[in-house]
Amino acid sequence: MLEHYIRQLEEIYQGEPWYGESLLDKLEALEPEEVFIAPAPNLHSIAQIVAHMLVWRKVLVEHLKGNKKFKPELDSADDWNSATQLKAKGWEKLQAELAKNHQEMIQLLAAQPEEWLERPFKDGHNYRYLLEGIIHHEVYHIGQIGLLIAFQKSR
Repeated sequence: MLEHYIRQLEEIYQGEPWYGESLLDKLEALEPEEVFIAPAPNLHSIAQIVAHMLVWRKVLVEHLKGNKKFKPELDSADDWNSATQLKAKGWEKLQAELAKNHQEMIQLLAAQPEEWLERPFKDGHNYRYLLEGIIHHEVYHIGQIGLLIAFQKSR
């Protein structure tokens, strides 16, 4: 079963998922200046969504490395970086962080025994719950990124 989740994460990130383009396919087609554009006030840019996805991927990686206390607060500044912070970091660096995180996440997951999925994570949930949640989260935000790209192209 763990192998199945790893395969899903790989497809979502850089494979050929059944629903369309992978995350990398969407991101590699963008120009750096496009990723920082928010479509309207109080909405997030593509860069902000990618950084947010990375935060929750880091939760999994940190737990896999034994740091059980790592958990950003939902909807906090740690969860959603400002456009200013992300512009200062730069699109290339954000993409490099995502690539490094993905590689580390897959390696750490592949090293886990199958029973790891049933170990407690938080609030009565196990790591299977976290892993499935991250998979759903990724697909959800890839859809949002697709909408932002379509919106930008329609202007």
